[in-house]
Amino acid sequence: MNKMNVLSVKTQKQKVSLHKIFPSPTIFMQTDIATIRVEPAMTTPRQNTNEKARQAMLLRQAAGYIELAELGGQPDAPPSMAISRLLSRTIELLDELPVENRLGGEPLVLRAEALRALGRFAEALPHFRAAVAEQRQSVAAWLGLGWCLKRLDRLTDAIAALTQGLVACPDEPILSYNLSCYHSLAGNVTEAVTFLTRAIASDDRFRALTNAERDFDPIRNDPRFVAVIEQGV
Repeated sequence: MNKMNVLSVKTQKQKVSLHKIFPSPTIFMQTDIATIRVEPAMTTPRQNTNEKARQAMLLRQAAGYIELAELGGQPDAPPSMAISRLLSRTIELLDELPVENRLGGEPLVLRAEALRALGRFAEALPHFRAAVAEQRQSVAAWLGLGWCLKRLDRLTDAIAALTQGLVACPDEPILSYNLSCYHSLAGNVTEAVTFLTRAIASDDRFRALTNAERDFDPIRNDPRFVAVIEQGV
């Protein structure tokens, strides 16, 4: 048979014909149990080093494309064609990683971020969930999870997610700020003011952000909100 090896192995009760194209001549046969074992090709330390360098380069490029996309995009606006190309290229780069290396760590968060920035929130969601399960202290993953849930009109779930995020990362004011935004949209004035106060107490720059933050429009005229913005904490 052309380009094929046909091996017949007899056992006590049957005859088995195995057809396979063998890319390597290193084949070990154990005829007593009628099996064939093909050993994987051996890699040298130099090859391992080169592969690690290649994967590190892919991750740097992917992270760089996402950063460029964020700089050139507008929050809550569909990405432009140029930005979409950058983000799609990010996913292509991540697909060049070995399959087993795409499912966790930085590649997982980068893929989720690219999908989120493309507006593919439902696709990004399971990646963010996997990321926060694996990396409890990943602020980016918690923020992305809340972002996607909010934009999928799952505001209650977004609040629950960021509440968990603050338990995992209690000293991150950006989580408190975003959680305040979500409570404001949900009409939870007390909670919104509480978490906004917490964010400003950690970093006073969040006070200025409230001026242009549309998420606070539902409570902007509430005396409790005004007090937080106009007075020192």
